[in-house]
Amino acid sequence: MTKQELENNLLSLVKGKRKILILTHENPDPDCIAAAWGLRYIFRKTMGVNTVIAYSGIIGRAENQAMVKLLGIEMVPVSQVNLRNFSVIATVDCQPGTGNLNLPKGINPLIVIDHHPLRKGAQQAAFSDIRRDVGSTSTIITQYLRLLGLEIDRSVATALYYGIKSDTRDLGRQSTDSDVRATVFLFPHALLKKLARIEHPRLPREYFVELFTVLKNARFYSDAVVARIDKLGCPEMLGEFADELIQIEGVRWCLCYGQHKGALLFSIRTVRSSQMAGLLAGKLSHGLGSGGGHETFAAGKIDIAQALKKVNDPEDILVKRFLREIAPRDAEAVNLIPKEFQSQACE
Repeated sequence: MTKQELENNLLSLVKGKRKILILTHENPDPDCIAAAWGLRYIFRKTMGVNTVIAYSGIIGRAENQAMVKLLGIEMVPVSQVNLRNFSVIATVDCQPGTGNLNLPKGINPLIVIDHHPLRKGAQQAAFSDIRRDVGSTSTIITQYLRLLGLEIDRSVATALYYGIKSDTRDLGRQSTDSDVRATVFLFPHALLKKLARIEHPRLPREYFVELFTVLKNARFYSDAVVARIDKLGCPEMLGEFADELIQIEGVRWCLCYGQHKGALLFSIRTVRSSQMAGLLAGKLSHGLGSGGGHETFAAGKIDIAQALKKVNDPEDILVKRFLREIAPRDAEAVNLIPKEFQSQACE
């Protein structure tokens, strides 16, 4: 994409508009937050327009809360805005037709920017930039900044840098040369002291309670590990714990799941880059909810009330489907933490 193409196809859509909304996916992660913040900056610097960033769900993880607070990122719950009042709606790091972006009937985004597999809903947008050859949406926004030759704000640079770093696990997960070039460009502009505080925030006690349940409930099935979080306070923690468990020596697949506000949420990780975790997430949620993602990491959501109309135990079905796909039929469950240690911990 050239500078002229970007100006003609993207920026022309917001020129002269007074009400512009950028929507994140549900429970936005650092990449999604950074991409929204960066796109807002681009609209303001090039077209002189102000933009509202709205999110659904919660900003739950301590890192994400620190990111929003320390960098002064302005976001409002989507419940506080009327989507029909905006002449332009843009979505970042998500697409219509997925389980993590809920749009009212008749509301379609004019702009869609994402790095997940293409969905049909995105093709209806006036401008859609869907790239599976990058590891984060923040990389795409960084490329826009460079193409337009904009002087970059340091808080925006810090957000985008952390967005890429977080989504690619320090450039170690499905990162490409584009992601590397973006971080090299952003790093000199990043606020390093604030970045350190974002990456290493103070953690609430609830984090360690959830960590305890994950370790207590984790079961090995051959080279796969399955873990349930008993009390899931923040949906994003599923992904964080899955990232930790997949690092266990000998583990090739991981499933973490838990219930949150009437939904059964799950995260999948694999070290087999030739596999498609996103396709597996779709299989696990088929007929019960929605799921998708990338080659090595994915997630899904099942509405429990709706699922109970079809199955007796959605959690049991989820785990059985997962094991049927990736574990040997005769694989026996082995506790990560032996029961005798669990008993001692409870004494």
